[in-house]
Amino acid sequence: MNLPERKEKRADITVDVDVSKIVRNVSIAGVLVVGIIFGCATFRKVMQWQREE
Repeated sequence: MNLPERKEKRADITVDVDVSKIVRNVSIAGVLVVGIIFGCATFRKVMQWQREE
């Protein structure tokens, strides 16, 4: 059984990663998540206080 010869193809790929953009986006996402959680908790407290009055 003769297999056809394989010609190796090589591709040189260069990946540039800008870490500062990743850190900035993760920081913004973290601030938004904390803000949403804090805002929801505060909103619940305000609604509870209004019901108690």
